[in-house]
Amino acid sequence: MRLLRILYTAAVLAAATAMPAWAGPAPASPPDTSVLDTAREKVAAGDFQGGITYLAPYVHDHPDDVAAGKLLGDLYFRIPDYKRAENVWRALVALHPDDRELHNRLGSLYAVQDRINEALVEFQKSVPSRDGYEGLVAMHRKAGDLPEFLAKLSEAARSNPLDANAWGALGAVERSMHETLEAKAAFTRQVALAPASCEARLNLANVQVDLGYVDPAIGNLRACLSVNSTYYPAIVNLGEAFLEKNDDKTARPYFDRALEIKANGYEALVDIGYIVDRLGDWRSAVSYYNRALEADPLRSEAYINLGYDFNEHQLFPLAQAAFVKGLSIAPDNGRLHYMLGVTYSLQGKIDLARAQFTDAMSSDEAIVVKAAKSELSLLPGGVQKN
Repeated sequence: MRLLRILYTAAVLAAATAMPAWAGPAPASPPDTSVLDTAREKVAAGDFQGGITYLAPYVHDHPDDVAAGKLLGDLYFRIPDYKRAENVWRALVALHPDDRELHNRLGSLYAVQDRINEALVEFQKSVPSRDGYEGLVAMHRKAGDLPEFLAKLSEAARSNPLDANAWGALGAVERSMHETLEAKAAFTRQVALAPASCEARLNLANVQVDLGYVDPAIGNLRACLSVNSTYYPAIVNLGEAFLEKNDDKTARPYFDRALEIKANGYEALVDIGYIVDRLGDWRSAVSYYNRALEADPLRSEAYINLGYDFNEHQLFPLAQAAFVKGLSIAPDNGRLHYMLGVTYSLQGKIDLARAQFTDAMSSDEAIVVKAAKSELSLLPGGVQKN
């Protein structure tokens, strides 16, 4: 989805565009939405412990409510209380061994504890999800055998040239390794072998957008929707492709359609907020970002956009609160650290700003690192060496 990505120079705001975070498959609907809604409201208000206290007895009494169990485990993971998170997710996966999202969560849990072999097993069970492939790449890189892993996938695809899934797996790993042209070639083979597969079309569209080939991506997304007109990820991504072309008017109906299919679609809500922001109606945009947070308070994009709008209108305490909440669920997010640093700087809180800009320099986004370094140089005393 679109983020209001911004850089500040000498306290002057300037917008900077970036690639959208493409939507993934929609999660299964929870049996009791009121329970999840109440828990999410508590988390969105910054009350993590309140969310846990509310959810834990319900999950104990309703062990087959997958959505509630996933959220409870997510909250334990964020605290962090890894043992309780593992217990919750393990109990669920025992009942639902084919749930890829659960296996991906367990893979992430083991990864942060450096339990590499266990993480590899769980990430493998979570593929073909994008997060699963990225987890596999990260773990094989940490284990020191990433080249061998890639070579094995490449050999599997070339030994079975008519296996669309093999080409899809190879492309997914190559994309996770930022070998974009190679990924495009693999996904092109996947689509040629399975032209009616929405998953294959989505894979190729994603990598085409990575390379700036927006019109071909639009063609693939439309081909997917000609097969499955209610496929939420393709509808959202098609709207985002038009945002790449700065065609908000064409993009907006796709996001409205996405919300008809999935009323609390996080990506669609953030994207509509972005469009409304560009029209100058920031208050309506804030309402969309808040709706997105109610739908999923454990993702960072809405916090970034919400804080951006508050900063733009010099509502610094509100901006600060948004960024701090965002960091409570994504403590390594360089953009959130950068934006919080800007908020502190604009209020003259120099030491606090310096700490946030320093943290932002660990970001994996080059634009964030560059901006943070620039802001540090403008603070009294400049960039300080540890």
